[in-house]
Amino acid sequence: MVLMFPKAARRKKRKRHKGSILHCKDGTCYLCMKLRGDCRVHPVVHEHHVYGGANRAISEAEGLKVYLCLEHHVDGPEAVHNNQGNMRVLQRDAQRKYEETHGREEFMRLIGRNYLEEDEDGEAREHGEVRQDIRGGF
Repeated sequence: MVLMFPKAARRKKRKRHKGSILHCKDGTCYLCMKLRGDCRVHPVVHEHHVYGGANRAISEAEGLKVYLCLEHHVDGPEAVHNNQGNMRVLQRDAQRKYEETHGREEFMRLIGRNYLEEDEDGEAREHGEVRQDIRGGF
């Protein structure tokens, strides 16, 4: 059966991806530069969304992403997917940069967590809250 009016081929809608607000894609690794002062160009860098999971789409839309070498992205003990401390470095830097133009309230509305004010255990705390140390001091 031949159709008199064949359907036009459907085109997939492509989203425009916003560039990173923290780092340009020039082959350097954000964490190599920040932690070691190493500005060499890597043959492979991966785009890493700073806030993953349910916030991944927000990270993409707002440019909350960086470019990382394999060592800092997926391979080894310093990789953000294996090292909570390095992940926190990225989350704090991204929050600071975003708040320069949008403010804390907008960041909290989008991400829902404040990464700049945490206690030693990595738990977010309310602004101004004082936590007494278990040894009796502050």
